[in-house]
Amino acid sequence: MSHQLEELGYKKSTCVACGNDFWSINDRNTCGDAPCDKYEFIGNPATKKKYDLYQIQKTFKDFFQKNGHTPIERYPVLAKRWRDDVFLVGASIYNFQPWVSSGMVEPPANPLVVAQPSIRLNDVDNVGRTGRHMTCFTMGGHHAFNTPDNQVYWEDETVKYCHDFIKHIGINPEEITLIESWWEGGGNAGPCYEICVRGVELATLVFIQYRTLPGGKREKIPLTIVDTGYGLERFAWISQGTPTAYDACFGPVIDQLKDITGVDVDQRILAENAKVAGMMDIETFADLRALRKQVADRLGITVEELEKSAEPMEAIYVVADHTRCLAFMLADGVIPSNVKEGYLARLVLRRTIRFMHDLEMKESLSEVMNIQSDFMASHYPEILKHQDHIHNIINLEEKRYAKTVSKGRNLVKKSIKHLKKENKDEMPLEMLIQLYDSQGIPPETIKEISEDFQFPVNVPDNFYTLVANEHEEEEVEEKAPVELDYPATKLLFYDYPSQIEFKAKVLGFYEENIILDQTVFYPEGGGQPSDIGYLEINGDQIHVKHAEKLDGIVLHKVELENLEKVSKISDIIGKEIKGAINWDRRIALARNHTATHLIVAAARKVLGDHIWQAGAQKGVKRSRIDLSHYKRINSEEINQIEALANHYVMKNVSLNVNWMNRTEAEKKYGFILYQGGIVPGSSIRVIEIPEVDVQACAGTHVGKTGDIGLIKINKTERIQDGVERVDFSAGEAAVESMQQNDIFLMESAGIFKVNADQLPKTCDRFFSEWKSFKNEINRLKDQMAALKAEGLAGKSETIGDLKVLKDMIEADMGEMQKMALDLTDADGEFDVVILGNLEGKIVGSSSKEAMTAGVKINEIIKESAAVLGGGGGGRPNLAQGAGPKVDNMVGALDLALENLKKSL
Repeated sequence: MSHQLEELGYKKSTCVACGNDFWSINDRNTCGDAPCDKYEFIGNPATKKKYDLYQIQKTFKDFFQKNGHTPIERYPVLAKRWRDDVFLVGASIYNFQPWVSSGMVEPPANPLVVAQPSIRLNDVDNVGRTGRHMTCFTMGGHHAFNTPDNQVYWEDETVKYCHDFIKHIGINPEEITLIESWWEGGGNAGPCYEICVRGVELATLVFIQYRTLPGGKREKIPLTIVDTGYGLERFAWISQGTPTAYDACFGPVIDQLKDITGVDVDQRILAENAKVAGMMDIETFADLRALRKQVADRLGITVEELEKSAEPMEAIYVVADHTRCLAFMLADGVIPSNVKEGYLARLVLRRTIRFMHDLEMKESLSEVMNIQSDFMASHYPEILKHQDHIHNIINLEEKRYAKTVSKGRNLVKKSIKHLKKENKDEMPLEMLIQLYDSQGIPPETIKEISEDFQFPVNVPDNFYTLVANEHEEEEVEEKAPVELDYPATKLLFYDYPSQIEFKAKVLGFYEENIILDQTVFYPEGGGQPSDIGYLEINGDQIHVKHAEKLDGIVLHKVELENLEKVSKISDIIGKEIKGAINWDRRIALARNHTATHLIVAAARKVLGDHIWQAGAQKGVKRSRIDLSHYKRINSEEINQIEALANHYVMKNVSLNVNWMNRTEAEKKYGFILYQGGIVPGSSIRVIEIPEVDVQACAGTHVGKTGDIGLIKINKTERIQDGVERVDFSAGEAAVESMQQNDIFLMESAGIFKVNADQLPKTCDRFFSEWKSFKNEINRLKDQMAALKAEGLAGKSETIGDLKVLKDMIEADMGEMQKMALDLTDADGEFDVVILGNLEGKIVGSSSKEAMTAGVKINEIIKESAAVLGGGGGGRPNLAQGAGPKVDNMVGALDLALENLKKSL
């Protein structure tokens, strides 16, 4: 591969252990990576200077800046801010996909250097146990983007930079090995070097130069990328020689957690554990058991003794690692929920709580997060800035978690009963995952509850890794490609936003659509419905009921019979026609679209800058916008948002609309541009409302905020965990909405015969009285049921050893149920009670003695209900049924008695 290696004194060899080719300065037989080589730095640092994580980050960026790289700020860990295929940033290259890596837009700098916090949960179960695995790590990346016209640098320079940096921090180059390998990911591929020192991989140098094709084929790409990843936590670790990477990277946090919990640390065990773990690929429960056994054997203790000593410390490492991961997630806008990136945040959050519980910590998660926030604040001030927001989320999530665990007992109990009925002797993994996925019940809680019922549950040691892997990427719906051989349609509505009528040439037809060379019709997109209107062809007005855009071509949908009529015109192709849109609809949609931007801006002011648009649908009369938020928006907050949005309207600010280069727009405004969704293309249309809002948006808008008129928020609702829907109206529709509310008020006031301002007090009084009357009615019903039950006391017969009552009475279903239960409870005088009424309702109840004797009252009532032409069922001690054939009640009661006798 690289000629530079030979110039630096490296020689190529083949590892006798794994067979991989590698380069090193000294003669050696092994490649330098575990398990071919042991960790040789624990207790024996590779550098004289000890770097903490923040020092190594600064050293890394300073080094590459001095070598011609432009430092850029970290990107949010929430990758969905600029791409829609993954949820979280897993490497620094994620920052530049897909727009830069595809060659569509220029990088923010070239070459550049970044220290990017990255999150990977594919090894979440190994965190704390191996000494090296983390949910969140800092990837140092220096990147160069090469085009045929601009070759920045490639393999030789990359190798030299890496060699020089490692030497710069004090590692002897003779300890470096470079293993030849191959990398593939994200649709690209290329050769790479894995850089190792003393048994640990420190960096990977990837040279992206291929696009991967179906069937395993590859093709060269014009944009070749130097994609490097330096594990900065590992550099800090190897410089300090601590037992684990956690001690090296967030030691102050760990020290405070040790003080709080009183956990004693056996450095000898931790060091030995890390050394052995470095020799293994920990992926399964069996791997972990093997790790434990090897460490125990080397220390001369049992596995049980090892676990008793190591597990509390491992739990502290998990808490330290996970709170750091949560700090980035929550500060960067991830809202915990049961879907997408929110699912991953909740997984990490609840694992943290569980390990705090294992440590018997009395502190809240918020208090522990304070320790982490204080540690991170000097390097990441944005974490401290969002501390109140982080606390609000965590406090709410802790309450939800406690509620979930409390409710979980009944759900697990039901699941176990179901499994026992199916003669299963163990809970399958699928059910364990389903209870966690759909109900949020942690597997450890399921196991604890199951032990009370003597039902075995085996929790895989990689359980959280399994579920995280299922939720790491967005499922992108693939659409069937449509190939249209026409030039892109010129969109007149951007240059002439007030234009209603236009002329255009007919280019052709596709299905029920007419294709023109230019149009004023806005095609549906960005949550905004399309324009409607007409096309005038040979004197006939043809209604356009919808418009959409496919690959730059606008399709004007018309009725099929009209299309057939037009397509038969001999000289129609190339013919100039007229068209016009429905202006009232267009301006109403434009008002609603600009109002959407104002409501989002107001919500961010009132609720916090974590607010992000999760979806929108504009309408003529009513529109809706979905906002990511961790709790319900209350009425006071709604009033504040509505007032602020209308304040923006009254300022009558002119909108600035400009087409901008994507990279320049991102530099100027940041990822807030994509509040309304990811917009494709190297050039994006930016809608700026000065000092209020800015978004990349292709929709139609009013010229000034004052053109919107009134904005009225009609209601809010929770449409899914972590997402609030705001329903609103704008312009004339907002006035209509307020007038309709006034009508409701006046009509309601008229019913109560009071003024509208007296409605709240009057409604409260009526509701209180209704509740009181309802309670009194229920009390009287209970008394009536008791009296009727007394009247039935003498109407019994004995079947076997059971005392049975069967009768037809005048009572409703509720009364019959209460009577039946009262007569068969512990103090009742019957074992089985079967009651029916003249309305076709039947009830049965059985005592414990009757159930022990084999009576299944739910099956008996079900059969009797069938005689009534209906159905029934219930519990073993109480069942009910009903049917329309009321004249069959006597026969239904007799059948119940007959089936009762058969069951004994």
